Amino acid sequence: MRARLRADVDASLRERVEGLPGSLRLLPFGGFDRFARGPAVDGRFGLPPRRGEPTFYAQLVGADGTTRRPDDGGIALRVDERVRRVAAGLEGAYLGDQDVSGSHLRVITAQVAPGVAIQIARPLSEVDALLGGLRVVLLVVTGAGVVLGAGLGWIISGGALRPIRRFTERTEAITGAPDTSLRLEAEGDDEIGRLARAFNTTLDALERSAEAQRQLVADASHELRTPLASMRTNIEVLLRGNGLSPADREELLADLVSQTDELTTLVGDVVEIARRTEPTDDFQDVSLDQLVRSVAARTRRLAPQVEIVAELEPWVVTGSPERLARLVSNLLDNAVKWSAPGGSVEVRLREGELSVRDHGPGLDPADLPFVFDRFYRAPAARRLPGSGLGLAIVRQVAEAHGAVAEAENAEGGGALFRVRFPAAA
Repeated sequence: MRARLRADVDASLRERVEGLPGSLRLLPFGGFDRFARGPAVDGRFGLPPRRGEPTFYAQLVGADGTTRRPDDGGIALRVDERVRRVAAGLEGAYLGDQDVSGSHLRVITAQVAPGVAIQIARPLSEVDALLGGLRVVLLVVTGAGVVLGAGLGWIISGGALRPIRRFTERTEAITGAPDTSLRLEAEGDDEIGRLARAFNTTLDALERSAEAQRQLVADASHELRTPLASMRTNIEVLLRGNGLSPADREELLADLVSQTDELTTLVGDVVEIARRTEPTDDFQDVSLDQLVRSVAARTRRLAPQVEIVAELEPWVVTGSPERLARLVSNLLDNAVKWSAPGGSVEVRLREGELSVRDHGPGLDPADLPFVFDRFYRAPAARRLPGSGLGLAIVRQVAEAHGAVAEAENAEGGGALFRVRFPAAA
């Protein structure tokens, strides 16, 4: 605003210089005194008055520094070396500010004749007053705006942060509470609502994990209790030893060895199933067909009463050889357990799909959804040895290797288990 107002003042001063009478422009320096003493229009050296315009002051300056002003005296403007140079024609016209007798003036200096310069001044009191008032208004408006903005910002931020504070307080309460069933209130579709729903999903997974751990401990304790009780009974009988024949003693010792083996297997299965993640550091390319062939040969030696027929195509997977061998071994052991003496188990590996089929009674449709659950044993299986963890380990190992395990009844009878492996990269 200051620049625009002063530009208007400068334009009016230039217009004044350009509107000077030609006689004044052609006046020789010798006639300077005559012109200065001669009649002037409105006492302003030929500057015609204009209605509504502010006061203008003028004076003539000679190259030697001599000055002439109107008959009414006017205001004596300062004359310096630069003004004399303009009068002598050594420098062009220029604009500047002067403070004279307490008045702030805008002055233009221009040559009007050889050896003569004119100085025309216009007071800047109106401009300064307008800028001063505007400065006050801007300070008041700016200050009010800052206060208003701070107040609105405090109100808006308080409203925006209130859900975050509630969310923080609620999460702190849930974190410090032992009850994992607590949930956050997820309201709206904004970021806080989405964060609350994501947090609730995490709590759901945490609750499922905690429940699975509790269930694992409870199931494992239940399964361990039976062999431990049996072992304790046999040991107590052996300790008493009264009236035991050598044959009875041998039978009790054989039972203890069998129960110890069963307990060892159960503990190993519990440790295996308790592994939540697979370490990938020891993953390597594994020839699945050779691994299945090796496990099948070992199973033939341990269960010669069942024929194991293998049809294996070459297939390479990335994974842990020991864990994959455990998967295949559990599938074959389960198939042998359900096969009658003289029966057969068919093992096929084709395009990455490993299938193991037995010719036993098959799976009860009511048991199909649960065959891979931990410690699940069908009613018909409770008379057979086992912990109910073998097929659960199969699914866990399969998922850790990016495979999918499925169970179904085969056509013609028997159970059919499939595990589809992805190929190695």
